[in-house]
Amino acid sequence: MFIIYGNAPKQQELGERPALCRDCQRETTHRLQRHYNVIHVFWFPLFSVRTKYVLACSRCNLHSEVPEQSIGAVPTRPVLHRMGGLFPLGALLFCCVGFPVVGAVTSVVAGTSSSETEVQEERHGFDQRFHAQAEDLAAQEELQSVFEDAGHTSMSVTAASASVKDQGIRVITARSTHLKKVGNPDRVKLLELMQRTADQRFEKDEVFLGLQGKLLWGGYAHRPPGGAWRHIVKSTTTSPKAAAFEALLQLEAQQPSESPEALPTPVADETAP
Repeated sequence: MFIIYGNAPKQQELGERPALCRDCQRETTHRLQRHYNVIHVFWFPLFSVRTKYVLACSRCNLHSEVPEQSIGAVPTRPVLHRMGGLFPLGALLFCCVGFPVVGAVTSVVAGTSSSETEVQEERHGFDQRFHAQAEDLAAQEELQSVFEDAGHTSMSVTAASASVKDQGIRVITARSTHLKKVGNPDRVKLLELMQRTADQRFEKDEVFLGLQGKLLWGGYAHRPPGGAWRHIVKSTTTSPKAAAFEALLQLEAQQPSESPEALPTPVADETAP
């Protein structure tokens, strides 16, 4: 690696003022100039050095250096020529300090949002009604192996189910902190892998599938019992857990209410007078 650095002479016009010219032997109009050198790295100005002030006669162009104390109030140098070095220094400090701070804050926010999502799903009652049965654990293990064989080692699969009478509702989810980097076509392929496993194992059940990222759901699929799959992939999708719980409540509401047993009809006693 090589570094290009150097210095460049600069001249700044500061106005005009009358002064005695030694060459013209008379008072003439002089241009006040500031001369200095700018130190640069890769042609980016850092700071200036060797500043001096010069009076140039407008009649004979004689240049005479004057002390800084005698020039009075004059315009300042351009900002980059005075403090240009602060910009790369600030960028370096931001990379060393700012990025870790932003990452820490993002992690805290992500953890809070994830906790809020989990609390919201718990409020829906999913965890109280859906549990991992033996069939769910077998499907979970199989799908985990399918993902690993396909190179999706960051995917973590979970499965749970609930039932009303003989009707089962299955929920299979795959979570990855890198889901944000996965494009929609690849998300569709992931859902298709999950659909294939669900079709083989839970043909008669209603199934909800979901792809979850670090914060939000980014893929959703649903298949009613004996029906066709419908899937959605975008930045934010429906929670399969919330949808499955709503389906469970609807299924329970459709069940006929149990009526109390009918009381026996009293029979008249024929022996009575």
